[in-house]
Amino acid sequence: MGLLDDLKQQADALKAQDVDRTESLRGNAVAVDHALRRAFLYMNDLGKQLNVVSLPSPFVYKLPTVGDVAGLTFKDFFCDFRSKHFIDKDYYGEVHLATRCWSDKVLSIKKSPDDMEKFRDILWQYNIEHKSEQYRDQRKVITHEIFEVKCDFRVQAKFEGDHESGRLKIMAKNVGDFTIDVFQMTALEFGDKAVEEFAKYFIGRPNTWDDIVKASVLNKRAAAPIAPKPKAAPAYVPAQQKAAPPPAPEEKKGLFDSLKSLIKKD
Repeated sequence: MGLLDDLKQQADALKAQDVDRTESLRGNAVAVDHALRRAFLYMNDLGKQLNVVSLPSPFVYKLPTVGDVAGLTFKDFFCDFRSKHFIDKDYYGEVHLATRCWSDKVLSIKKSPDDMEKFRDILWQYNIEHKSEQYRDQRKVITHEIFEVKCDFRVQAKFEGDHESGRLKIMAKNVGDFTIDVFQMTALEFGDKAVEEFAKYFIGRPNTWDDIVKASVLNKRAAAPIAPKPKAAPAYVPAQQKAAPPPAPEEKKGLFDSLKSLIKKD
């Protein structure tokens, strides 16, 4: 085989590898696109239902140095998506969710000069809407500050796809408390069940979202080898009477069915 033939063979092999890699990347991108599309369609429809129902929020927010804030209601649910160009076409790239846990109550909080700035930083950190007024004595020295804090907390989530690896990164803010949670899983693992459980988690309903996240191949830890159990001698148990068959399980309603039933009642 001549030099030219050898180079052509190497070039053909590299081209074949590039084609295989491109097809693999495209497969990952399609999986991410389908997962994000599924999330957007479900959460967008859920938001339309919530904006009609005005669902009470079960979340209790712990405002430092103040206490628990409860008795809130969900309002102004919003869902949107962003596209991303990858390889040769546009795919779903991100999905954004937002709602508000709100009440018309306004907290009036008095802080001393030693605590004013610390409390102000907390309000800015949690993105809580407020206004304040400082009070001074006859010598123009600040004696205290009164903060008027609105019970209006933004709850947000963001689904971000990695089209190259086929993974999802999900960030949630202020779901249940003033915290930021980050989850990861593969796009193929984010099916219909996962979307609904995330929706329940997002609005504070009983859910198995944590179990779904822990079950992801990205989060499983290598299990320790299990030692074989010694074989036990056979034990003979006298025959027992057959138990009566269990009652038929009740039909379980999905999240949408529950919301629609609430709308019909209204």
